[in-house]
Amino acid sequence: MTTPETGPDPADLIDLFCRKSKAVKSRGTTAAGRRKQEISIAAQETLGRKVAALLGKQVRHVWKEVGSASRFRKSGARDEQSKALTALEKGDIHALWCYRLDRWDRRGAGAILRIIEPEDGVPRRLLFGWDEDTGRPVLDSTNKRDRGELIRRAEEAREESEKLSERVKDTKSHQRENGEWINARAPYGLRVVLVTSTDDEGDEYDERKLAVDSDDAGDPEGMTKGDAARLVFTLPVSDGLSYGRTAHRMNELGIPSPNDGLWLAVTVRDMIQNPAYAGWQTTGREDGKQRRLTYYNPQGERVSVMYGPPLVSDDEQEAAKRAVKGADGSGVPLDGTPHDTRAKHRLTGLVKCPGCTGKCSRSANGYRCWRSNVAGVCPAPTYVAAKGLEEYVAMRWAAKLAASEPDDPFVLTVADRWAAYTHPQATEDEKYAKAALRDAEDNMKRLLRDRQNGVYDGPAEQFFAPALQEVRSTLQAAQEAAQATKVSATVDVGWLIDSSDHEDAWLRASEELKKAIMHACIDEIWVTKGQRGKPFDGDARVTIKWAGEDLED
Repeated sequence: MTTPETGPDPADLIDLFCRKSKAVKSRGTTAAGRRKQEISIAAQETLGRKVAALLGKQVRHVWKEVGSASRFRKSGARDEQSKALTALEKGDIHALWCYRLDRWDRRGAGAILRIIEPEDGVPRRLLFGWDEDTGRPVLDSTNKRDRGELIRRAEEAREESEKLSERVKDTKSHQRENGEWINARAPYGLRVVLVTSTDDEGDEYDERKLAVDSDDAGDPEGMTKGDAARLVFTLPVSDGLSYGRTAHRMNELGIPSPNDGLWLAVTVRDMIQNPAYAGWQTTGREDGKQRRLTYYNPQGERVSVMYGPPLVSDDEQEAAKRAVKGADGSGVPLDGTPHDTRAKHRLTGLVKCPGCTGKCSRSANGYRCWRSNVAGVCPAPTYVAAKGLEEYVAMRWAAKLAASEPDDPFVLTVADRWAAYTHPQATEDEKYAKAALRDAEDNMKRLLRDRQNGVYDGPAEQFFAPALQEVRSTLQAAQEAAQATKVSATVDVGWLIDSSDHEDAWLRASEELKKAIMHACIDEIWVTKGQRGKPFDGDARVTIKWAGEDLED
């Protein structure tokens, strides 16, 4: 029924939902010797229109979707399916047909119940398939006998989806910890190779590893892709180039980029920051992070993913990371003019404004609350001359060190920070090793607590010894890794204890090193607003929060 005022009656409308799993090439065959086939979306739509005609319904919209069924992956979310379900729940239509129940929502019985028992009381109809013998849908939510089956099978679909997702997660976790490359593609300059290994039962299986790529890079000089990738790491060090300038040099050399186009700064950045080039397993992007991070196993150790030597060593990768941030680093103009875009000033990031609790930035000859130019944002924007503040803080720093003992929390915190500054990769290794050790210790405490609470009494006693052995082995490995990666204890911080040393170190230090020293020793510097015409009074205006300590009274 249709009128110019109301349009089609929703009771006369039906939508079709057609879905097919993402097309992939099957590596196996079914028991009958044929590759598994799925009915196409076009064939599903043809059948759905036939069903609509037999039911006397008008097809309003056909929802089509191709993709993963996993509800654990954001990228695999069923957007079209959600829209179809929403249209039915809102009453835009009173019927929705789907080829098969396992093509339907994997969120379980809740999605079915909202349809067969709508809040507004208006009947909704959810249909699946078509039985030529009976001349009716295989399942119909308006049929009382089908309701229980719909709910049961919806729950089964949800449970199977969860089991499949968990199996995939477990497999990937094992492969990552085993040093296998689980991503579909290898980074540029590397290639995936299959290495035959043998498991504990003596069965052979293939492991996906990375190796340096010896394929032609396509440049005039005939270098390999591995050589081209290595050049990305050496140019910033040898020629003092930034990300952008390195990309420009690669283009000048006529080397095609990883996508066979022009090199971009972001491509160079991602390569230099990727731990895989130094041979280490990665994680990150699949966890919502923007860049690849080093993967650490439960013992807090890095895991090698290479077959053969890595493209670059840890030291070479760290040198490249430092170089792109050096004096001729990020932001170097293409004409080669030296230009440092790093925070150049000694106290940048430390000075804070009591008026709004925001940070102060360097402006002209002083540090100024950045909100001072925004009316009404900061009630008392502060400003302090850079020279006076920097000299005062340096004097307070020297006095602080002279009054500190080797075991003061301040000295211990500064030692850790100095280790992170001078040995970044080793410090990161130590951080993960300590975290793994804490987890192992917690697992041991939990096991012993369970034993004390009777969890392993009676028949369960046989499981305690193997569990204890496993936890002990993990704990011992974590202790050894934590000891082997301990950095702060081996870093020389004698200049923190001996006043003559730190005074000499300060006098000889470059401005960049002085900035690093300030950031290692100080968390915050609060500077109140001064009075115009009065000389700078550091004792009255400046409050310092030293590393490892609370804010000064």
